[in-house]
Amino acid sequence: MLRMGFDAVRIGRVARSIQKPRFCERIFSPEENRLINSRPRPAQTAAAHFAAREALAKALRCGIFGFDLKEAAVLRRPDGSPCFAFSGRLAQRMQREGLVAELSLAHEGEYAFACVLLQRVGKE
Repeated sequence: MLRMGFDAVRIGRVARSIQKPRFCERIFSPEENRLINSRPRPAQTAAAHFAAREALAKALRCGIFGFDLKEAAVLRRPDGSPCFAFSGRLAQRMQREGLVAELSLAHEGEYAFACVLLQRVGKE
């Protein structure tokens, strides 16, 4: 099984949202918030991370309310590439269904993009 999800988010919309009290606390994990705030363009990074969640929801075919958004933290591998760090019920679902996720992020102009590829391993 192979599934893909893609999403684009307007960076300006997220730039306004991250100014609101508690928006980042509700959407992003503490480690992810530290990563976003350490970047030279935090709104651009936050927009890409939000797009990653939307793309994941599409790949999972569950919609954005199908999991707690903080349970799909977007972090970085040692080489700098983005990856998901799943937790809670979402991590349990991924493990139960034998799913692994690959993630690609991009930015261009006013938009941030994310593509998620889900693959089932060991359950075919």
